[in-house]
Amino acid sequence: MILKEADSKTAQLEELESYLTAPGVPYATRQHIERELKFLRAGIKGEHESAYDIDFYSGSSKNRIVLHDLRFEHNGRVAQIDHLILNRLLEVYVLETKHFSEGVSITEQGEFSIWFGGKPRGIPSPLEQNERHIAVLKDVFKTLDMPTRLGIRLQPSFESLVLVSKNARIGRPQKFNTARVLKSDQLEGWIMKNIDSGSPLLMAKFVSVETLTNVARQLVALHRPLMPDYRAKFRITEEALRPAATVPADPPVAPAAPEVPSLDMPEEALAPVEAAALTESTGTPKLTTSRLAKAAGMKTAELTERLIALGLLELREGKTYITAKGKAAGGEFRMSPKFGPYFLWPEKLAL
Repeated sequence: MILKEADSKTAQLEELESYLTAPGVPYATRQHIERELKFLRAGIKGEHESAYDIDFYSGSSKNRIVLHDLRFEHNGRVAQIDHLILNRLLEVYVLETKHFSEGVSITEQGEFSIWFGGKPRGIPSPLEQNERHIAVLKDVFKTLDMPTRLGIRLQPSFESLVLVSKNARIGRPQKFNTARVLKSDQLEGWIMKNIDSGSPLLMAKFVSVETLTNVARQLVALHRPLMPDYRAKFRITEEALRPAATVPADPPVAPAAPEVPSLDMPEEALAPVEAAALTESTGTPKLTTSRLAKAAGMKTAELTERLIALGLLELREGKTYITAKGKAAGGEFRMSPKFGPYFLWPEKLAL
């Protein structure tokens, strides 16, 4: 039986995606937001993959209850649990899911590394992480109304498991025990094997479906979801979210107004033009677009798009023009007889 589904992450995704299109969010901040989105989507994908395998067997079982996505706060400690499976023997399977797209390696010392871009990168041990979750969960269970036998309160047992994608590669050491790290499609076999090898005394704790459901509902009632404060995390201000001011475009100076190459022109084609332009403007505190982009850690095309978003440049018929706002910010249009058109910008231009 599935008693709780995972909380929707749609609001989080939409909030982060809205910041990517906000005109006042700096490029460097947008890079951090894109990384956050990547991790969030990977986490959602991993949880969905594991949830499918969990629900396929345990979700349809009359002797088990499945709870997805629980967050508990107890005595100043927090446990964020991906999945719980409870059965009528009062066994509680605490499942931590990880989406390792390129695989994971575990050393003899129990250290975990994931593969990213073909290179290993160390991460905190999900086994230790899950043990901390169980420590909080044990204290939470002490607050529940639990069944009794002969006046003695029945105590649950806890099993810690880390689930990875069924397509992930797991590099296992020879001696360190990694039996509790398994692919999500191996979970059912692990549970059945664990039940078969259990003590006959476990039957003394066998409870009814109604009793198990009561315990599970108490856990759901203690769930404390948390919406991340992305505004604070990425220092997003109200000003950054305001639409860029619309400034009337300047008409061309003459019928044959100089125009810069269109944005689809390769960046390397612009480099010789602006490199020479910088030489011509020696003695001024201004940089060409390509030099300003380099100083900001961006590509020229990315900076050009940013300047358009800020209203400092505009596109007309595939060509780029400087606006009145761009001129007010210190931007200049120049034409080199040898290299063609280019823009100059203050070195400290706010991006």
